[in-house]
Amino acid sequence: MKEHVHYFDHLRLMAAISVIYMHVAAGPLRLPICTDWQIINVFTCIGFTAVPLFFMMSGYLLLSNQKTENIDILFKKRIPKLVIPLMGWTIVALLWFFLFDKSPANFFEKLIASFKTPAYVHFWYVYTLVALYIISPLLCAALRTLNKKAHILIFIIAIIPSVQYILQVFLPPSFDRFIDFDIISKLTFLDGHLNTFILGYYIGALKKKIPNSILIISGGLLIALISFGTYYLTAKNGFFDQTFQVQSQGFEVLLAAIIFILFKQNFNKESKFYKKVPIIPLALSVYFMHNILLSVMSYIMPAFFPITTFFGTVFITLLNLLICFITMKTVATVKPICYLATGIPYKSACESCNWIYTYNKIKVQFSNSSKCDISKKENH
Repeated sequence: MKEHVHYFDHLRLMAAISVIYMHVAAGPLRLPICTDWQIINVFTCIGFTAVPLFFMMSGYLLLSNQKTENIDILFKKRIPKLVIPLMGWTIVALLWFFLFDKSPANFFEKLIASFKTPAYVHFWYVYTLVALYIISPLLCAALRTLNKKAHILIFIIAIIPSVQYILQVFLPPSFDRFIDFDIISKLTFLDGHLNTFILGYYIGALKKKIPNSILIISGGLLIALISFGTYYLTAKNGFFDQTFQVQSQGFEVLLAAIIFILFKQNFNKESKFYKKVPIIPLALSVYFMHNILLSVMSYIMPAFFPITTFFGTVFITLLNLLICFITMKTVATVKPICYLATGIPYKSACESCNWIYTYNKIKVQFSNSSKCDISKKENH
């Protein structure tokens, strides 16, 4: 069994919060620029590392595991864990649109259309992840047999679209003829997310330690650059301009790589927090639910929307996360719908994240505490 990567727990929690935050922040960032806008913008720049971080973690976990080459494991275990919850949440989203959001489209028409395109905007991530899972056996086998020079070539292929994008942002349009090569565009696979997926493999396998001071300074400068660039272009163009906040290449991928390495070098230790608050196994289902819940919250709590302040954005983000976590923990306790909603087998949920798991943990702790009390009395 592959050793558990403890720093991924921290990265997953950060990425889960970041995804919710950036969707909550989408509203206030389209309002006129003010002090709250500036603060929200800075944290949104960090939030946009969530998707590349998720792809990087998946890339490392899949491409460094020889079991990935096993087609039976792929189609009997890994793909169903994504596709079955995707089907379940697609139905939930369409029911919400049809029954409450007064969507004019026919429910069954949208359900059929979901085989082609995501029923809800944030589901695109899972569609892309399924595609990456499908080609992962080929990638894993290929990477395992490559020599050092070939690995260097693959690494360059993974990063060159981001390098090109950064140069295009900084250099005047007149320089495009020197850097805008069609062949580089063709190396941007799956909208650039395959590149990020492969980059995660190389970052996770990196042996050399980079000084934390360099990483922190580089990350801070990148956050300042993305924040200022977004502010400048938004003020200049009169609309929220996300040129600096692209999730598939460029500045956000570079910032995600720095965060990945920082966590790898400094937080690769087991944390008791995740045993007490088992949110990590439920991260995928929280991702599925959070944007639908935001729509529900805006429907039943109109006084909070549109959000205009930074503290309001943080409050709604944390409230959304809490509701999603409690709901998914509860759903994972109901055997018939556990796998459909979470992608986690009921037995595994009972051993890792649902209320039965929590009850058993409390029961064991209470039992151990009682034994300690009895032992102390006997010693006296």
